Amino acid sequence: MLPLAACNLDDILRVEDPEFATPETLDNAAGLPVIVAGAIGDFQIGYTGAGGDGFLSVQALLGDEFYQTDTFETRRTTDQRRQFLTGTPNTSDIPFNRLQYGRRSLKDAADAVARLASATDPRIAELKALGGYTYIALADGWCSAIPFSATLTGGRLGDFGAPANTQQVYDSAVARFNEALAVSASNHLAAVGKGRALLAKGQYQAAAAAVANVPDDFVYFVRHSTNSGRQNNPIFALQDNGRYGVSDDEGGPILTTRRGGGGDDGNGLKFRSGDPRILVSDSVPGFEPAIPSYRNLLYPNLDADIPISSGLEARLIQAEAALQSGNTTQWLQILNSLRGNATTLMRARYPTYTATATLAPLTDPGTAQGRIDLMFSERAFWLYNTGTRLGDLRRLVREYKRPQDQVYPTGPFHRGGTYGNDVAFPVPFDEVNNPQFTPSQCNVEQA
Repeated sequence: MLPLAACNLDDILRVEDPEFATPETLDNAAGLPVIVAGAIGDFQIGYTGAGGDGFLSVQALLGDEFYQTDTFETRRTTDQRRQFLTGTPNTSDIPFNRLQYGRRSLKDAADAVARLASATDPRIAELKALGGYTYIALADGWCSAIPFSATLTGGRLGDFGAPANTQQVYDSAVARFNEALAVSASNHLAAVGKGRALLAKGQYQAAAAAVANVPDDFVYFVRHSTNSGRQNNPIFALQDNGRYGVSDDEGGPILTTRRGGGGDDGNGLKFRSGDPRILVSDSVPGFEPAIPSYRNLLYPNLDADIPISSGLEARLIQAEAALQSGNTTQWLQILNSLRGNATTLMRARYPTYTATATLAPLTDPGTAQGRIDLMFSERAFWLYNTGTRLGDLRRLVREYKRPQDQVYPTGPFHRGGTYGNDVAFPVPFDEVNNPQFTPSQCNVEQA
């Protein structure tokens, strides 16, 4: 008889699952496409959302772009600008954690590309630029005491970080964009992002210089699809489920009619006024049937892509810089050039847009305040639901020194009570155990 060969029962029972990629199997040049795609996907679910709330929707709700049409208490408190304190859940908590996880994922992916491919690989520029956008979103949205703790696999917090103020977070964004531009000087996503961050810091001429070479037809999309819930367009999904409606003159009687029914009672802009840059549905019942909802038709389905950076935004940055320098002729010329090219610009950013957008030329309001009002109104209508509005409202308070109750929706709230004074999101309860952070550092009433 032959002796039995020695065997390891653990080896017999170990099975390789070909359906799942592990960090070990991806740690090579062939695995880079998966690593890069995964990091960009992590950015997507933090910035726009995974078929649900992301930075894009919650900033619209705290600002004047959206109003709540469902029954979630956390959404109501955000809409009403009376959020729960740090340590209690808020609608903005999940987007915060996902942005932080996306930030780390993008950094790790860029490091992997540099290590496994080349330090000059153009994918690094895109990854670092998107990393810069996570910092912009955090600075635009959250209070001026944002901890940057290490995030582990699965999004859990690792080593706790010290809080950074709003200006420091914008500085971190600029640093990421500079790193991207060092890899690829022609990366327009990084150029527009840098311009946006510098604009937020009040460095208007530097912002204009940053975007000077961005062409009008440049657009960067966050891609969405029907493949899975994670990949769905969140604005369509949320509105299709009756969660939010397009605001009109928020702070006034916003729910009466589709077109201009709010009068001039609220600080919010008239986003349902029929302007061709914002397509709005007729009224449909919200998740709470008594509250009508008006849907944003720029995102008409679950696979609608979202433009988060464009040559259009670059021109708006240059226009604001011209206004700041006192060159009102150039300022108005830029704005009217965009309006004269409205159909082309809308179709470039929204491929399903078939309307002919006709916008009359603007005239100079003649006063400094009127010009600022017009500048921010043009930004709001051109960039509606792309993630810039809350940052702009905070800039009006912080950089232009306007009282918050003249900028944000205020007065009677459409669901009872009155609006509060919140202008930013609180840091989530995940950071309560951070020994370097105390909730009192996070002042949500400070722009």
